[in-house]
Amino acid sequence: MEHNIGRSRLGRPSQAHSSARREAAAGNPPAKRGRRRQGQPPSQGTHDNEAGGSGATRSRSRRQQVDDVDVDAAEDGNVNVGQYLADDADWLDEDEDEEPREQQMQQQPPHEAPHQPPHAPNLQPEDGYPGGPSNFSLLTEYHKHRAIPIWNAEPGDEKILKKSMRAITNGKRVINLPKMDRNVDWFWRAIEATGLEPLTRTNYSIIDHGVLTAFAERWHSETSTFHIPIGEVGITLDDVQCLLHLPIEGKLLNHRKISRAEGVELVNTYLGVPESKCWEFFIDTHGPHITYGDLAFVYTTRWEEIDKAVSENRPMHEITVLRQQCIRAFLLFLVCTTIFSNKSQFYVDVVYLSYFQDLSDVNQWNWGVAALTYLQHYLDDSCKAGGMQVAGYLSFYQGWIMMHFPKMTVWRRDPNYREEMPRNATFSTGQGHRDPVLYRQFLDNMQVSDFEFCPYDGHRHVRPLIDVCWFSGWLRCGSLKAKHLPERVLRQFGHVQGIPRDPAAGAPAGMSLLQIDRVFMEEVEMRMIDEEMRGPTVVRAWDHVPGYISWFYKVSHPIMRPIAAPEAPPRPANLEVLIEEQESQSVPDTFDICRNVRTELRRALEANEALPGTPIYETVNRVLGFVEPAFLYRSRRRLPGRGRFDPHDAARRFNTQ
Repeated sequence: MEHNIGRSRLGRPSQAHSSARREAAAGNPPAKRGRRRQGQPPSQGTHDNEAGGSGATRSRSRRQQVDDVDVDAAEDGNVNVGQYLADDADWLDEDEDEEPREQQMQQQPPHEAPHQPPHAPNLQPEDGYPGGPSNFSLLTEYHKHRAIPIWNAEPGDEKILKKSMRAITNGKRVINLPKMDRNVDWFWRAIEATGLEPLTRTNYSIIDHGVLTAFAERWHSETSTFHIPIGEVGITLDDVQCLLHLPIEGKLLNHRKISRAEGVELVNTYLGVPESKCWEFFIDTHGPHITYGDLAFVYTTRWEEIDKAVSENRPMHEITVLRQQCIRAFLLFLVCTTIFSNKSQFYVDVVYLSYFQDLSDVNQWNWGVAALTYLQHYLDDSCKAGGMQVAGYLSFYQGWIMMHFPKMTVWRRDPNYREEMPRNATFSTGQGHRDPVLYRQFLDNMQVSDFEFCPYDGHRHVRPLIDVCWFSGWLRCGSLKAKHLPERVLRQFGHVQGIPRDPAAGAPAGMSLLQIDRVFMEEVEMRMIDEEMRGPTVVRAWDHVPGYISWFYKVSHPIMRPIAAPEAPPRPANLEVLIEEQESQSVPDTFDICRNVRTELRRALEANEALPGTPIYETVNRVLGFVEPAFLYRSRRRLPGRGRFDPHDAARRFNTQ
């Protein structure tokens, strides 16, 4: 019987299900599957699909798919691999998984218009938004930003103003994972050689959802910075190397989506898990993933097997294999709960195991760029009006906030911290506030002294400022891209902030992943911010060129909530008594005193009582200079005949000025 895998469209063979046809040709025919009706939107996956996650809707329920499999046969190794390879259509190569967009548009029924985004750029108001921006040359996507509903919300609208985003963090998993004693040399020497050992020290068990939400509201993907009343601030490569002690030089991570068969090969070869067990993992997680619990079990099991093998004096090469598998399982768990922490909060992506095949090469990869790119990817999503959750390495995210805004959230200094440790390990976090209201008010009313521009000056003997921190351009991790634009946050490097160039000048749109790799690896020196663009160093930490703040308030939205007019103060019960006492007192008016002093000094000069060149002449002129500013302002005394003083009327007149 011929398996109807491929179909023809518009008289030409379709590329859909091409991987299934290849499996059929190999002798493993896939099971027939239903099709999603045209126009029905696919459901969103629970995590990012950059690492191989699925975003396509299955026509059958997950439980039904699992029930269709003979699990006993899987345990015996008799697994119909073709069925699982065909289970998800999104494991195809990126150039084969979809038809060209033009063909899709041609296939839409004539009466169905192409889907349009809910907000189109031409809906920007001509005169700008209340609170800014009034100039859309910078924030071209502001019409999609979550700042708009926050500004427009009524004061009592708790659904908008008090709603915190769901912060998905795995810091507790790293903290609670059993770890070998630090004197187990074979284990920790290998972990330290990879450059990833600091990740065991930089995690928090408590995350402040409110403060993370308050900053996500101020993130703008066009500039990859936070916009606050004093200007732009951002997370830089210097923050990465100082807070996490991760390498920020080396090859950019270049993984791609993998199929389940490739995942089985990785897990079986490098973790020693039987193939039948790998397929069970993938059935449970609906893709090439392993749950955190299963991966931790693999790690602790290898640990026990190593102790047993050593006690039984088994051959050294067998012990070495078990040790490498144990180290790989630990590293995979470590990076997936920190750098690659995604929205699933349930499993890890097997694709990252490919970086631990040769343990001696792990330190050649740029793990710092990967952490920054992943976090910015999720901030780009969370700053939109519909964003409901934030992911990425949230301990790093909150550590950056506490380092630069030390007065803002709840923390205490960890008593075990030493200066050679990552600066993220400085803090022991507290509970904080669940909603972002107080943090939002703090940022709206902040002063320049509330932000610590250069918090690493005392840490430079451990992590000096290296040249790559000045790189301006695109970063990438796998298929994810992020901008790094230090010219927008020069004060964080100790330089006077000027009006920065357009973000596209540093990170041009349309660059491919290969071009990003080539620029970062081969042209990094040409893409650094040079001495001329850096400008002079600051005298005060917040120094900026004249006109920067006025420009910033035109192109941005630095205040999240409109300032409410103050209400009239409550009327004291003894108001009349206070007024009578004030009027009964004959206190000399300060303005009259200054006027009398000026008159007398001028008379003395005109009468030549103080001759030019004498010390008294200089003193008289100096005193005249002191009292002259008093006459630049109008006297606020009550004029005769205006009646009794009314404090409520005075308050109303003051508020209208």
